Amino acid sequence: MSGLGDWAKKAEDLAKKNPDKADEILERGEQFAGEKTGGKYDEQIGKGADAVQRRYGGGQDEEQPGGQPGQQSGQEPGQEPGQEPGQQSGRQG
Repeated sequence: MSGLGDWAKKAEDLAKKNPDKADEILERGEQFAGEKTGGKYDEQIGKGADAVQRRYGGGQDEEQPGGQPGQQSGQEPGQEPGQEPGQQSGRQG
């Protein structure tokens, strides 16, 4: 692996071991980027941060706007992770 690839793998491993700390750092990065861009790219920054959190399993305790704690953005209430929208869950509720 190249130097950057090694660094990225180490960062991912650390984030998986310490998801709460990684969430804090990611949140600060989101705020910094939002301030520097004047909020112009908040949606893209948020989507990128969500993708990073999915990669290491972070963001599970956060409540999404209009959602439930741990609910992924774009995920319908009661929808299983990885399940297509509108598809019925196999669980009884």
